[in-house]
Amino acid sequence: MLEIDVSDSLQKAETLLESMPGAAEKALQTSIRKSIRGAKKDAVQKVKERYTIKPSYATRTMKVTYRGMIASLVSKGPVNDLAYFRHNPGNPPKHRPPTGVYTYAEVVKGQGGTIAHAFVARMKSGHVGVFQRAGHGSSNASLPIEKISGPSTPQMLGAPTVAEFIERKAQERMAENLDHEINAFLMGFRK
Repeated sequence: MLEIDVSDSLQKAETLLESMPGAAEKALQTSIRKSIRGAKKDAVQKVKERYTIKPSYATRTMKVTYRGMIASLVSKGPVNDLAYFRHNPGNPPKHRPPTGVYTYAEVVKGQGGTIAHAFVARMKSGHVGVFQRAGHGSSNASLPIEKISGPSTPQMLGAPTVAEFIERKAQERMAENLDHEINAFLMGFRK
């Protein structure tokens, strides 16, 4: 979860816009909204740089909320299917692959590998996923199959390099947006 600290910004806005009643709150609220929307874009960009997941799958669980002077970026959700990340074969093969040919998967860019006894299959529902037999290689066909998963979006956003980048960019964006909004009030573009 990301929250932007606005205590210093509020004092700055109130000092510069003291002659205009209510302008400081409006400027701060607008800059917070712009900053948190930008933070979501930054989060998707950084996740895309580090992980092989498609951006649309990463943004599904991200939510931006606003309440007065508080805005937050929250991500809650289950683990992502391994099929959402780079894997080979990309589509289910028409015939069973020969013995010793395994599925390759790469979650973090540059850190992929083969998964023994994993296979790509299409379920009756139409969902394509990466699966394994419960026995992980035992030849007992009566064992159930299990879907293999990668990290969840909150886990990816919580990675130290990703979280630090998002927070730093959000604070920088907040300062820029607030300066822009204060100038708009001072020059008479906003009321």
